[in-house]
Amino acid sequence: MVLGLDISIYFTLFESDFVNITLGNYGQVETAESKVPWFMVTSDTILIEHKIFDPKKGTTKVAISKPWLVYYISNMQMYFLFTKQIL
Repeated sequence: MVLGLDISIYFTLFESDFVNITLGNYGQVETAESKVPWFMVTSDTILIEHKIFDPKKGTTKVAISKPWLVYYISNMQMYFLFTKQIL
């Protein structure tokens, strides 16, 4: 039997997204389209406000998600990137 570990990794382009910031050297990532590595320089928690629509009631409510651990990459070209891996 092979056991897997489900890992979610979150990245953001904006340092202002963070509730708290922990500066440090968190390594680097490289995309398939770019040969230039991106350096992760900050990590901690961010807040994401989003709307949830209930089709049965026809109502919408605002919710706030709090993903942790999120990494900040200053030269990233997307607002928010989610990567999921099974190791």
